[in-house]
Amino acid sequence: MRGRWRRGAAVAGGSLAAALLLLLLRLLAGEGVGGRPRHGSPPPGVWGPPVAFVKTHKTGSSTLQNILFRAGERRNLTLAFPRYTFQFAYPQPFSPAFVEPPPPGATGYDLLLSHLRLEPAALRRLMPPGAVFLTILRDPVRTYRSVFQYYRGAVPAFQALGNRSRPLAAFLRRPRRYYDPREPGNGLARNPMAFDLGLEAGGEPSGGAWRQELERLNGTFGLVLIAERFEESLLLARELLGLRLEELAFVPLNARRPGDEAALSPADVERLRAWNWLDVRLYRFFRAVLRGRVERYGRRRMSRDLGRLRALLRDARTGCLHGGPVGPAETADELRPWQPDTAVVLGYRLRPELAGAQRRRCQRMVWPELQYHAYLYRRQYGRDMRTPPPG
Repeated sequence: MRGRWRRGAAVAGGSLAAALLLLLLRLLAGEGVGGRPRHGSPPPGVWGPPVAFVKTHKTGSSTLQNILFRAGERRNLTLAFPRYTFQFAYPQPFSPAFVEPPPPGATGYDLLLSHLRLEPAALRRLMPPGAVFLTILRDPVRTYRSVFQYYRGAVPAFQALGNRSRPLAAFLRRPRRYYDPREPGNGLARNPMAFDLGLEAGGEPSGGAWRQELERLNGTFGLVLIAERFEESLLLARELLGLRLEELAFVPLNARRPGDEAALSPADVERLRAWNWLDVRLYRFFRAVLRGRVERYGRRRMSRDLGRLRALLRDARTGCLHGGPVGPAETADELRPWQPDTAVVLGYRLRPELAGAQRRRCQRMVWPELQYHAYLYRRQYGRDMRTPPPG
């Protein structure tokens, strides 16, 4: 009897050990009990949930978009494209009516990566259940200076300053002389990041009400990246989306030529912050949120992974690029970013000896938004992008 008990116990013990081993393997792979994803984080290298990236203006968003374009192309994911051109009817609040229908055979969208003005309920109606919302913010002083330089000829509030020797300083000294909040094209002229995220950014501070708005946004987004901590943000995005480390290789895209901006005095910088008070609050709030997420990731782990990422970036850039960023005259046609009238946007040259698959990989990393967007649209639909109807 005792021998049979021992044999039965050994079998039971073996079964228990096997079950515990299976559970451990699932946990290591990012699964919980029953095979369900743990904390919503897929195992590295496996694409996770659908993603809607709210692409903010002049925040480094084109660099992140490029990373996600490449991930989507590798996995043959279905992208949500604007019906016309490269934006979802910006600056109108987002609507599913602005989106090209899925291609034949697709039942929904895996990625949405183009400029829009956030309307969370409408975006949720479009994307599948469980979609993760991402966005990126940048220091408001740097963002606004870049927005002003890049869109000076397009935003009505900025257009009258073209003949000034220091146009941004002139605007900041008397912004209400130029700014009309009723003009839809002036959305980027005040609190541009808040405007992109759907906040009515033309108002004034009003006690604790804005704290509730920021908490609501925090509940909307799975991750808000911070441009000044871009590499750390990328590692958090990698864990959330199941990207492989090598998929995080990037070069900064859509950057302007150094020295294009006129210097601002300390008083002008304070005027800029006061004019964009909601962007300041928005940035500080989500910078603190990101800091907390980095702490939970673990300092030692983050330090180790940053070292691995930076080594990857050095290798990728050395292996792909022929020197540093260059102006449009030195950039090949297919790699040249769109050039506004008021700024010089830099591009890259590839190493001349690159060929085949290696050249294609390097080209994708430096491809500007418009070229990559048009290519992926043609790949998905078998035709060129639509042009807007007249009027």
